Amino acid sequence: MESLLPALGVDQHGLSQAEAGERLQRYGRNILPHQPPVQWWQIALRQFRNPLIYILAFAAVLSLVTGRLTDALFIAGVLCLNALIGAIQEMKAERSARALQKLLRIRASVERDGDLMDINAEEVVPGDILWLESGNRVPADLRLLDSHGLEIDESLLTGESLPVAKDPAAILDPATAVADRSNMAHAGSIVVRGRARGLAVATGTATAVGELALDVMGAKPVKPPLIVRMERFTRAIGIAIV
Repeated sequence: MESLLPALGVDQHGLSQAEAGERLQRYGRNILPHQPPVQWWQIALRQFRNPLIYILAFAAVLSLVTGRLTDALFIAGVLCLNALIGAIQEMKAERSARALQKLLRIRASVERDGDLMDINAEEVVPGDILWLESGNRVPADLRLLDSHGLEIDESLLTGESLPVAKDPAAILDPATAVADRSNMAHAGSIVVRGRARGLAVATGTATAVGELALDVMGAKPVKPPLIVRMERFTRAIGIAIV
């Protein structure tokens, strides 16, 4: 597996500090994408930014003014339920995004200038040689160079609950699915047992977990059946009013 090193301009002693600094400038810090935190009240207000909600609110006020208190309370209840369900969905997505952002805020054992040193995982760059042992969280996507009884928990990426045994000698197609990459250790996964040495081939948003974080940040919450039915109902009200 040592033959992999020249492809990334590395020798068996790892990168020099100077080269690591240059690569840090070139590739950026090994961090996952993040966005400013959203307050709960902002999430709650967003649930009312919908023309259909405006129609329901108008209907509630009209019912109240005309003395139909029961109708007004019913419509107000529908509005509150809609806001509650939508807010819960968004807050769950927000918590998931924040949890992903913290994954790589760890320390990493890296070999540079022939010395093993402990650094912030944010400073890991492609081409770094990293050492892993039981209990470590993998700081970057690594092509394994050698290992001893290595098993990794990849449930974050694959959903597989059991630890996966790794084989550095495996030669796989680059298009192989993440769950089947037995010669790789992916950022964010956890070493359950054994130890290993690996070559960092991707950091930050270029990692598998980085792509997952981007998907989570960009995903729109799936509307539950109740919300879909209420939207149909409010559309019907709108058509009736028109």
